[in-house]
Order: sequence, then structure tokens, then C-alpha cells
Amino acid sequence: MTVALAATAALSQLHADARVVDRPQLPLVIGAIPYWDRSAALTSMRTYARYIDVASPWSYSVSADGTPTVAEGTSPDADSELGTHSGDSSIRTIPTITNTTDGRWDRETIAKVLLDPALRRAHVEALTGLVEEYGFDGVQIDYENLSAADRDSFSTFVRELGDALHRIDRVLYVAVHAKPNDTGYGPHNEAQDYAAIAAGADRVIVMAYDRHWATSTAGPIAPYDWVEEVIRYAVTRIPREKLVLGVGLYGYDWVGSAATPLTWAEVMSVAEVHRSPMHWDETSLSTHFTYVVDGITHEVWFENARSVEAKSALARRHGLASIALWRLGGEDPSIWRLGP
Repeated sequence: MTVALAATAALSQLHADARVVDRPQLPLVIGAIPYWDRSAALTSMRTYARYIDVASPWSYSVSADGTPTVAEGTSPDADSELGTHSGDSSIRTIPTITNTTDGRWDRETIAKVLLDPALRRAHVEALTGLVEEYGFDGVQIDYENLSAADRDSFSTFVRELGDALHRIDRVLYVAVHAKPNDTGYGPHNEAQDYAAIAAGADRVIVMAYDRHWATSTAGPIAPYDWVEEVIRYAVTRIPREKLVLGVGLYGYDWVGSAATPLTWAEVMSVAEVHRSPMHWDETSLSTHFTYVVDGITHEVWFENARSVEAKSALARRHGLASIALWRLGGEDPSIWRLGP
């Protein structure tokens, strides 16, 4: 059915939402802060700090010797003060470490680090040193697009890093690809042994989005039935008290099988410019619309407060520990009004 969503009215909700004082009955909320849109993310964090339990700056990658590198324009010193600058010192800071090089997923570099016991040990020591030096509450590992051949070394790394962090009273979070069974959709899924990862980590974040992605055909980013299928498998391998549902807050604008990622505000702007009526899909519980430019049809699917509420309800219904928002700064501001 068609949903009456006026872009101007929705955008005006931002200031009204900032006045909401009651904390919604959601699980623990983890908010990602991407280095390439840090200003917008920090603005969102400051505005809605009372709803956020953990800030996770997405600013760190791994060099060939296992030491962490920091994205340009960010610094551990600045990250260590996130909670204070948000006005809520109770917000914990758990930076995310990724296997990216020049903005692209880099399987080769991290695979060598994980496979070599000496490099792996140096990597663990470097990460625990980062945590101790800057007073972080732990780290979150997000190593993506690994191969099935990396499965054992990745599990070993998680166990060793978890042990090292626990010795200094810190925590380990690990982000994993979503899958409905162990083999999932390819080598990147086979690389991640949910049960072994859960044994070493304090939280396991299942990134339940990108069912349709930037180079796929158009469709819902996180269809409800698929997300539930992913959760039903995950709880057979990961204790519910450790399991975190990763929730996307963005959209894609497809032309054929090539898509441009959009923030919620960008989606609203596109819809307003092209006067596109929006439609709610009752199966996927997602919103979508189409528009035409120069005879070329665009198809947009995106996440908004209504679809996020459905996923949050799933997390509560399955007794999960938390939700992790990807990402702050690009969300529909109405998500912060969600109730029990």
C-alpha cells in the first residue's frame, strides 16, 4: 500500500525528536561512527546520546605488521573523549578495527597476519595496547570478505584477543556476515565459525543487512523474513545474551544492478524532487519507490523508522542482547522515538 511520507514534514521531525526524554524500551544500542562522515555521526550522537550505550568509531585498520592504523582526520585521542563530548559520560567507547586498505576490504593483508603466530601475537598486543593507552572499553573486530581457508586462524585470533582483553578487564565485540546456515552464501560466510567466535567474544554482531546490495538487483536491504531466518540460525550457535542484531539505516538507488548508497535524508530529497509516491512492502516490511530520469528507471529501497521498528521488535522477541546501528548520522531521526 502507499504510505503518506512527506519529505519536508519528516525532516522537520528532527528538532521535535530531540526533545523526547523517555528512553525507549530497546536492547542495548551500539552506534557506529564512520570516519568519512564523522561530523554528521557526532552530531547525531550528541543529539540522541541518551539512547546510545556504546559509540564505535569506525576509524581503524590493520597494517602488514599487525599494528593498527588510523584514518586521516581522526585520532585515538579524539575517540577517547567521545562520551564526554556527547554530554553523556556513561557512553562506552569501543572502536572498530577493520581489514580495509585505501577504503577497500583487504583479505590478503589480514589473512597473513592471522595465519602467522608471531604476527597474530603482535596484532593482539597492539590492539590491547591501543585500548590501555587511550582508555577504551574494548575493541570491535570487523574483518570482512575472508576466505574459508581463514576460518581456523580467525577463530584462534578471536580467542586469543578475547583472552588478552579480558585480562585487562576490557571487552571484545566481533561483527560477522549474516547467514541462514554455516556455509551461508559463500567463502566470506564459511570463514566465520559463529560458535567459535562466540566462545571468545563478549558480543557477536550479525550484520543483518545488504540482502540486496550495491551490485545486486534491486530489492529490500533487510527483508523481515530473511532477518528472522538469520536470527533463528544465529541463536543455535551464539548465546542470546551475546548476540547483537546489526540494523542498517540507509538506502540504495538502483539502476539495473548498480546502486548508489543514500542516507535517509538523501532518500527523502530524491523522493521530494521527483514527487515519487512511496510504497510499503508487506512481505519485507520495507519502503520503496521508483522514479524516471531521461527515460531511465531508478528503484529505491531504504530503511526508515517503520522498518527499523520491525527489526527492533525481532531483537526483543528473540531475547537478543543488543542492536547495532549502521550507522549514526544517516538515519531517519524518527527511529529515536521507538517505544516498547
